[in-house]
Amino acid sequence: MSQWKPLREQLTIEVNGIEGRDMDLVINGLDTTKPNDVSANAVFFTQDNLTVPRFTVNMDYDLGSKLDSVHAIFIDRIENTRVETLIDEVPQSMDFSATIGDIFIIDLEVPDRFMTESKTSINKLMIQQLRFVDGYWWPATAFMRNLPGIMSLSAVPDNNFNIREDTSFQGMMTLDYTSNAENMDLYLEAAGRAVDYRGDILMIAQGLPSTFKVETTDDWGVRVASSGDGVRSLYMKQTNMPAMPGMMVDRVELIGQDLKSATIHVHRGPYEYPVIILDDITNGRIVASAQVTTQPGYYVDIFGDREFDGRAVMLDTQMTGPLPTASSLGINGVVSDLSVVGTLTGGAVDTRHILLVEPMTSMIASTLAMLG
Repeated sequence: MSQWKPLREQLTIEVNGIEGRDMDLVINGLDTTKPNDVSANAVFFTQDNLTVPRFTVNMDYDLGSKLDSVHAIFIDRIENTRVETLIDEVPQSMDFSATIGDIFIIDLEVPDRFMTESKTSINKLMIQQLRFVDGYWWPATAFMRNLPGIMSLSAVPDNNFNIREDTSFQGMMTLDYTSNAENMDLYLEAAGRAVDYRGDILMIAQGLPSTFKVETTDDWGVRVASSGDGVRSLYMKQTNMPAMPGMMVDRVELIGQDLKSATIHVHRGPYEYPVIILDDITNGRIVASAQVTTQPGYYVDIFGDREFDGRAVMLDTQMTGPLPTASSLGINGVVSDLSVVGTLTGGAVDTRHILLVEPMTSMIASTLAMLG
């Protein structure tokens, strides 16, 4: 439209019942003081031939002035999904695309002249898909704050599988983030049934650098890597994951501060005895912990259906370079602090942790937890 002057600051578009789909779009903050040239092109569609439907929006526009907010709700009554998005402080012009379902992909680009005074494109953005399964709504949610002008974010499950190799990280959710600025905050959460994944996922990252990745390695491990000074703070959690018959991983948590890199591998010995190697830590602090519920009656009938709170006493051997420098014991976790060493050496020190489960002490700790 050419030289359009809206009568009101709010515009609502409501569409119901088209092929079983409803849409409600509310735009706030239109410029009513003067006419502007307005152009907008938006395409919404659902890929419904998958186990988890994927909702995609592709949009480019120039509204002549920035907006206060945009709120949209899309309901698919055939696929039993509900998608909601809210954008706070919308720039005047933007190219935007997003896909949410069993994956989450978002790309945006905002011209420099439409950036805010704090050099961000969007103040806050939320997008969520709820999937109705077995009588309940299961959410997959993403929140972002201080979005840069150019950004690409992809959270997809790894699709490399090999039953002959360790399966600890096979099929895990990976993350690939690149941008032209730093300091974006990110919140990702998904119930397992929302994305057809074993277990629930939560990730909170503050102060993301321009590049940040969580990915699997060629030798069946997982790697966290970032550019610059690393991510200011990182919290990752997975819960309710069936690991093997008779064993449920109640939670796995990782907390990092000023973290530039870390790599985790799990090796299996006789009787599936795990040896965990945590290496490539060059700076910052990292804490990792886990909690497991076991049902030994699956293998030994005398225990019946009784469940036990498994407590693993970890023997942690820390190696700096080729030399062992420290050792410690911890229950269900490990802590590493390289903030001082990394500062003194300019990040040249590479630390490795070799974690072993000490069987006798673990049995005593599990027995005390059961009795307590």
